[in-house]
Order: sequence, then C-alpha cells, then structure tokens
Amino acid sequence: MLETERIRIYPAGRAQMERMIAAERDEDLRKAYGEMLAGSLAHPETREWYAMWIIEKADGTQIGDLCFKGHEAGRNPEIGYGILEAFRGRGYAAEAVRLALQWAFRHPEVKAVEAETDPDNAASQRVLEKCGFRPLGILGEEGPRFIREKENETDNSYSIHSERPEDCRAVENLVRESFWNVYRPGCSEHYVIHVLRDDPAFVKELDFVMEQDGRLIGQNMFMKTHIEADDGRIIPVLTMGPIGITPERKRQGYGKKLLDYSLEKATEMGFGAVLFEGNIGFYGKSGFSYARNFGIRYHDLPEGADDSFFLCKELIPGYLDGITGVYQTPRGYYVDDADVEAFDKGFPPKEKLKLPGQIFG
Repeated sequence: MLETERIRIYPAGRAQMERMIAAERDEDLRKAYGEMLAGSLAHPETREWYAMWIIEKADGTQIGDLCFKGHEAGRNPEIGYGILEAFRGRGYAAEAVRLALQWAFRHPEVKAVEAETDPDNAASQRVLEKCGFRPLGILGEEGPRFIREKENETDNSYSIHSERPEDCRAVENLVRESFWNVYRPGCSEHYVIHVLRDDPAFVKELDFVMEQDGRLIGQNMFMKTHIEADDGRIIPVLTMGPIGITPERKRQGYGKKLLDYSLEKATEMGFGAVLFEGNIGFYGKSGFSYARNFGIRYHDLPEGADDSFFLCKELIPGYLDGITGVYQTPRGYYVDDADVEAFDKGFPPKEKLKLPGQIFG
C-alpha cells in the first residue's frame, strides 16, 4: 500500500477483483477488469503489474482504480487509470499516478513508464503532463502515447540556497555561459537577470542558486505577473527564468532538481500558477503542460500561430479552473540590444555564432 494524506493505492486481491467484475455494468470495463484478473492469476510472482490497483480516499471511500497492464522484459510498462465522476477535478488522479510511478521506479529494470489516452480527453492528458509525462509523438490504439522516464541518478553533493549579493556577478556569468549562442548569436539573458533584480515584480525569496564543490553550477528566479482574464479579472501568476545550468553540468539531472526545488518553494509561498516560455520535453517532466490546455493565450501571438513554447503549471490544483485569458510578460524582460552590448563588454570576449535552431537573428 502507498499513501498520501488524502489517498492510498494498493493492488486488489482476487476476491475483491471478482466482486468488482460481477458488479460492473459497463461491458468494456468488465472486460478490462477480467483481463487484469487473468493476468494476475497467470503471473502470481509479479501479479502487481497485472492486477487492478484500488484508489481510495483516506476514509476508505473507493474513488477509482489504476493498473500497469503487465510487465514484459524489454518493454516499458504502461499505466492506465480512472477516477469516478463524482471525484474528478480534485487532483486525485495525478496524486494516484505519482504514487504508482514511485512504486514502479523502485524496480531497477524499469527505466520508463508509458501511457496513452483518447485524443479528446484533455483532462487525462493534463494528468499525465502534471506527472511528468511527455508526448512520444506517436498514436496507440486509444490515442496519443506519452512517456515518463526515470530520473537520472546524479551526484547529490550540491546545495541550493538564496542568491547572495556576492553571487550576482558569478550568476550573470553562469547565465551568459549557459545561454551563449543558444537562442541567438551571443545572448541577452545575463543582462536580463541583471535588470530584473531591481524590478518591482522580482520575487527575491524565489531567487536561487545551486552550488557544488564551492562553485555555482545553476540558478533560477521568478517574477510576478498576471493573466488578463476574458471576464475582466486580473489573475496573479508567476513567470520564471532565466533558469540556467553551467554547460558542463547540463543533461545530468541538475536542472530538474533545481527546478523542482524552486517550484516547491513557490508553492509554499502560496502562488497559484507559473507560466513561461520553454521546451515541453524538459519542463513536462516537472509537471508543466501547454498553456492552451488551461485556456491561457500568449500575448501578441496571432491566432493559429504555434504556441507550443508557452507552458503552464498549476501550483494550486484548480487555480486556473474557469479562467480563460491572455498572459502578460513582465516588461522587465524586454531589453534594448544596445544596452545588452554595452553590458556584455564587461565580460571576457566570446565569439557570436549563427547556428541552426536559433530563434532570433
């Protein structure tokens, strides 16, 4: 049994599954439950991978179920889940899936878990994205397939703390190294963070650096902004970044650890959601989804234009329910190229290169 303060999950026994099959009136569900029972009986030593898992509230009320649909060598297990209609929209599905993933990844041979969902089931896709799944870009029998990869094991000899005044120049240099020639020849992000520290929207309590062996290897920061809702309301939210990891530490898991830590702190401070521009392939692992799934549009973006760069994560489940509107980027992010050039002269010279995949000229 695995549990949180609100729910618990556990694999059902044979008798419990037989009772549920007998009571189920939906033919498709009854067939699926029967396949789970048959699989668990055929694989008694690994029955948890085939059995139905019960999802219960802390008071014992059954609110749904999930399963892994078997586990074969050389193939990623696949998770399926469902919440009874009366209990949907409260975050139970995502909570249960996270618990199930914890259990699955305790098995050393499991490197990833997959899932698929109906293409029109936006709620189910949001559950997967909140749990760190990312689209595989292929269709299964039921619809688009998703994958959640096991986090890389990295050296834990690091610390995360608030940025100190004496860190500022080193952080700017770190950001410069991290972003140089990535989105454009050279970069402007090191000047952006220099400017944002004095912006009224800057959240000083959420300005973090990651340190290892006495040197800075990463940083992240947040700004207050808002959504102009279609009904006239102003909805406070956060935006994030620049977030950077020093080049020699990239793709080793440090970025996700820093990201997850800073999001946890933002949640503790009571902020409701974070919206920003990023790559779903990375940020989806920390629960970000496309902002369009929340009904939020990017300012100044023409209708029908590609908005796959615009991401959102609710820190308070349901914070954006019933809200549609336009996100506003804080003005502090817009800097003049001449000011960037002047600021950059204070750093060691680096060659600007025009590279494939850059967004800006």
